[in-house]
Amino acid sequence: MRSILRSIAKIGIPARSGPSLARQLCTKVATVPTNAQHNALQRYEDDLQNEFHQILREERQSVLDPVADPMSLEVFPNTRPAFNFAAYVNKSPTLQQLVSLGVELHKLEKRKGIAQFVLGLDFDRDMRNHIRFLADVGVPAGSLGEFLTKNPLIFKEDLGDLETRVNYLQSKRFLPEEIARIVTKNPFWLMLNTKRIDRRLGYFQKTFALEGSEVRALSTKQPRLITYNLEHVRKNTFTVQEEMGFEKEEVKQLLLSKPRIWMIKTEALQYRFEYLHRRMKLSHAELLQTPDLLLTRDVRIKQRHGFLKFLGKVQYDPKKELYIPLKSLAEGTDEEFVAGVAKSNMECYNRFLKTL
Repeated sequence: MRSILRSIAKIGIPARSGPSLARQLCTKVATVPTNAQHNALQRYEDDLQNEFHQILREERQSVLDPVADPMSLEVFPNTRPAFNFAAYVNKSPTLQQLVSLGVELHKLEKRKGIAQFVLGLDFDRDMRNHIRFLADVGVPAGSLGEFLTKNPLIFKEDLGDLETRVNYLQSKRFLPEEIARIVTKNPFWLMLNTKRIDRRLGYFQKTFALEGSEVRALSTKQPRLITYNLEHVRKNTFTVQEEMGFEKEEVKQLLLSKPRIWMIKTEALQYRFEYLHRRMKLSHAELLQTPDLLLTRDVRIKQRHGFLKFLGKVQYDPKKELYIPLKSLAEGTDEEFVAGVAKSNMECYNRFLKTL
């Protein structure tokens, strides 16, 4: 496969900026403070939030299959709320309890049929035991509001069925802390009956030749992947193995280290690999060592690699002097990268960005 890939015509690489231009832009400039951009954690959380909306759209016909009420399957996209919860909060003890738990009612208003469903519930009769069950499973008290905001339909599920689904995980030797993480990170996991979860776990085990412990590790690390749209998972699997040229064992390594690769848009994955592998000349082995690059925004990689190239500091071989770790292209703020890695200053960096 890789021999085939190597036969493909190489994309042209722009000529390196001359040292005189670098001196012109970067000499005799004072370091000035700049407003810090979003840190890496915030960007990661933003990405997760965007992908969560995508999951809800793609999984309407699968994740919510066990729910009998067809109206409840119309989860997203955003629609104008039929009414505002604010008119009911002062009169509804149930809504007041949900607010005290941290449930974001304004988000429920945007989901067709959900507001009416919630208003029809009584906290003591319909909710209290479900919330106690979630707490017993291990959902932290501080995460209950987020869980119920994402999946208020949990109150439609029979408690006996929910217990059966947790018992299934226990029978597959998932540890209590692993079950707690799965349920907390993927509020829709418990909506799937045991047969469907078993088929999903079996798919990943068979497709990627996983051991039982590896199936558990994958499910715990990225539980949303297990209930993700299978057509998309298959498409990204084909891209990683056939189009990007990773061997089967390497595909497995990528899956276990960075399962979110299977949840990003296929086109974005293809484009990112094209730039990393063909333009930056990074080998498959280097990408396996730094798989975060496949999850990093294209503009960040291009800007940071381009700046290092502009300064004449592109050197990603750890065996040579002036080594630049590849992970520095993905980690930290721009200020940290410019000062700590490129050994330059933000004024120089900003001037360089204006030339792109």
